[in-house]
Amino acid sequence: MTRNPIFCAIDTNDINKATSLLTEIAPYIGGIKVGLEFFTSLGIKGIQEIKKFNKPLFIDLKLYDIPNTVAAALKNILALKPEYTTLHISGGRRMLENCVKEKIKANSSTKLIGVTMLTSFDDKEINEIGIDRNVVENVNLLSGLAESCKLDGIVCSPHEISYIKSKFKLEVIAPGIRMSDSQTDDQKRTLTAKEALKAGADILVIGRPITQADSPSDAARSIYESIQ
Repeated sequence: MTRNPIFCAIDTNDINKATSLLTEIAPYIGGIKVGLEFFTSLGIKGIQEIKKFNKPLFIDLKLYDIPNTVAAALKNILALKPEYTTLHISGGRRMLENCVKEKIKANSSTKLIGVTMLTSFDDKEINEIGIDRNVVENVNLLSGLAESCKLDGIVCSPHEISYIKSKFKLEVIAPGIRMSDSQTDDQKRTLTAKEALKAGADILVIGRPITQADSPSDAARSIYESIQ
């Protein structure tokens, strides 16, 4: 393993809490992920503070809208130079291809990552919103679309990693990573960090098992040591 694949999800609206936490866990993580809670409260100024830690940044806003709107939003994200950012693959081919064109136009090295199915979903829930295929079938379909649109990778649950890696040439980011003894919270398709890497994950997104631990530094160190 040439780099630490652990990206800690910083889900907070308090920049002091975020920076204090990152100071504590920085030796044991390889990158930082910020999502909607962070961005909608702390915005670009918050991201600028996070960037001071000199860790690869993952801006996870899961863009989904009409093609022109998403491409315009992506242009602003690319200006922040994250290593990764996310788009919902279900936004469709035109949306995805517009985003790839925007990345090329900006001469950006940011990797565009497609979101397949949220890890909070199970077959029952996706059926309730009118999707007939099961979770695995939809992940397969959406991964194929992501590859054909020349996205750099996808987000999928740890349980789909090995199949995706065997079929597609895509980087895989795996959320839903849990300690062996931790609760799964609202994530329904989870694995441990070591299991996910063995399955072929490139990046592990880990939030609450670190951030809500009694000692975040101990939790981060334990996870890091478990994958050595």
